[in-house]
Amino acid sequence: MSNKEIHKFKLDNVNDLGISSFTRVDMPKGAKVINVSYAGGTIFLHAIVNKKNKEKQRWFAIFEEGMPMHDYENKTCEYIGMVNTVPSYHVFEVHD
Repeated sequence: MSNKEIHKFKLDNVNDLGISSFTRVDMPKGAKVINVSYAGGTIFLHAIVNKKNKEKQRWFAIFEEGMPMHDYENKTCEYIGMVNTVPSYHVFEVHD
């Protein structure tokens, strides 16, 4: 039997977003983010996780479309996906 499951993780600060936001998500080590969604005013990440793995802190950046990407040049960011709202938001994982 597999220990892998798909879990949903809330990205905080969506209501206080302004132009950009950096937020921490605790998820099991080795989690693979597969999707970004939006429901009820909240942005969520969906990831394949091994529920037996210890949690690890991961950082994500959310940028509003058409606005300056503060601190983007100073970070190593990997594009995760887009939230198709008005305005649209783009989600990146921030790596060390």
